[in-house]
Amino acid sequence: MTDIGPLEWIKLAIFYASYLYVVAAPLTFWFIVVNQGLMRWGAIAFFTSISLLAYGRFVEPRIIDTAEHDIVLDGCFDVGGEMRLAVFSDTHNGLFKNAMPINRIAREVAASNPDFVLIAGDFIYFLAPERFEESFGALNEISAPVFAILGNHDIGLPGPDLRAPLRASLPNFGVRLIDNAALKISNEKFAIELVGLSDQWGRRQNLSLLEPAALTPRIVLTHNPATIRDFTPASKADLLIAGHTHGGQIQLPILTCAITGVCGDIAYGLRKERGIQIFTTSGTGMVGLPMRFGVPPRIDVLNISYNECPAR
Repeated sequence: MTDIGPLEWIKLAIFYASYLYVVAAPLTFWFIVVNQGLMRWGAIAFFTSISLLAYGRFVEPRIIDTAEHDIVLDGCFDVGGEMRLAVFSDTHNGLFKNAMPINRIAREVAASNPDFVLIAGDFIYFLAPERFEESFGALNEISAPVFAILGNHDIGLPGPDLRAPLRASLPNFGVRLIDNAALKISNEKFAIELVGLSDQWGRRQNLSLLEPAALTPRIVLTHNPATIRDFTPASKADLLIAGHTHGGQIQLPILTCAITGVCGDIAYGLRKERGIQIFTTSGTGMVGLPMRFGVPPRIDVLNISYNECPAR
């Protein structure tokens, strides 16, 4: 654990205090049995509330879901193609010990048989560099190429700035970092340009990478989907892939949307903004409270296709 402050100690106190459920639940159940009337209904309401909290703390963060999505890129290209991408983000290893283990994520990703894998940043949440190997070594189990960018927590917004040790360590686990880099990826099924943009909060994004016209589909990987609002009229992309939102993490009807503004397909899924398709994955880890509710850890598999332009 690296440089945690008073707020993080409060979060850890909540994390460990949650174990009191194993005492509170049977006592409350006994109270329900021996009482009648309003006392009994109050106990039932309390038991229901703490049980829902316990589900969000102990159960849902350990569920892993794989969701498939079919995406057809707009426009047409010299040659058509199709690809299968596995996408995940926001593993947030560190402060909370109930974060989804990387070995489980790696197994699910490998089982999805992708052409390549994209990780949309926020690997850590106050994780000491000496724990990087034990935390992320299982990424080596993924045989497909893995590309990633860093998120705001990785670069110290908030928390310690650990971009240097992450850049030194992640290649050892088979992960190629592509912050502010563009590369060509192709096989017999597809040919694309993949562009990685550094995190929006760091204000170092090289948007000039998006200005040349692409001869093949251009897929952009970044951490924060709000990056789309920094695009200029000259920015060209066919699909933006991001994380950061956690899908709301604790998704309560109406309330989460009203408080956070993380709503609908802005929180998770496919939408279009400024004429560009955006896919936001909901992540696998947690920040703030050590809970997920209504948004289990998720790996998204994108079946992407694009069409050849008809001959003129």
